[in-house]
Amino acid sequence: MRTRNKLAALLCIATTLCGCHSESKARPRGPMAVRIATVEVAETSGETLRYSASILPNAQVDLSFRSPGYVTNVAQVRGADGRVRDIGAGDYAEQGLALAHIRREDVQNDVAQARAELDKAVAQHTKADLDFQRAKALYTERSLTKPEYDESEEAFHSTQAAIDNARAAVRQADLALLDADLKAPFAGYILSRKIELGTLVSPSAAAFTLADISRVKVTFGIPDYVLPRVHLGQEIRIEPESGVRPLNGRVTSISTAADTRDRTFSVEVTVDNRDRHLKPGMIASVNLVAPAHSFISIPISAIVPYASEPESFAVMVVEDRNGSLIAKSRKIQVRNVYDNSVAVEEVQPGERVVSTGAQLLKDGDPVQVIP
Repeated sequence: MRTRNKLAALLCIATTLCGCHSESKARPRGPMAVRIATVEVAETSGETLRYSASILPNAQVDLSFRSPGYVTNVAQVRGADGRVRDIGAGDYAEQGLALAHIRREDVQNDVAQARAELDKAVAQHTKADLDFQRAKALYTERSLTKPEYDESEEAFHSTQAAIDNARAAVRQADLALLDADLKAPFAGYILSRKIELGTLVSPSAAAFTLADISRVKVTFGIPDYVLPRVHLGQEIRIEPESGVRPLNGRVTSISTAADTRDRTFSVEVTVDNRDRHLKPGMIASVNLVAPAHSFISIPISAIVPYASEPESFAVMVVEDRNGSLIAKSRKIQVRNVYDNSVAVEEVQPGERVVSTGAQLLKDGDPVQVIP
């Protein structure tokens, strides 16, 4: 679209100038003097596009306690000054490390209460089972009415369901007891710590933010006309602005919809970061290099509007007819504009097109070539 707009603007200027000339001067008879150009095959050098990208961790998670309670311990690490301190932002945590834990007595009381409820449900079920067996015997001897039998059976099944509920509550309480220790689900760096010793925590509040940066994601946005240059698995060079040596990564994700704010498509490049030189929040530059390619080239001055389709483009091809040169209009497809030349289709290398004077010609007009 931008190529068409640029070319249309140039043609508009050329048409206006030629229109003014034709009004003041009658069109000459006989062959018109023109300059010609030979259609050539040209080659582009690899064009480089540069974008700013953000570095994100490979995985990031907010860690919260399962149950409310008071923090009674925070993991300890040795600081750069040699003193032991609470683990915090910037520290590395191995997978499974207990970062902190809450007062266990509170959770143990919940476990004890759940087990007591289970014992109570079992006792009620045992009694209901005996009553139901007695009711079945009496009902068989016709010594018990049907409503009384149904009531005994219902009580039996109700107490069985109560046992199932109580057992589920015990399992939940046991899990809560295990989760009294807040453990790192994977190895990574602590990005933030929001608790202190004695803090009353709740399941809705994050205690730690943990990030895995053994690999990082480099994300940037590109406009729609650059999308054809990017594909999954493509290797891309990343140049961090922090001075870290350039790294290579591979495209692992391309969004299928443009961002509603800036109309760009998000591209994600995954980079190995074993040395952990790249940190979340850093800025990097990404270079997209378009491969060199050849194209059929003609001067931009040779392009004219197509007579029957003003929105389309044409060239005046010079042909030899019985020793005379004739200009024949030919519709073309414009692919791109490169400075003073145009990449087109529908003409062949070696053909001659009018490069000066094409705006004044009609299909079939005789021409005379100016050396």
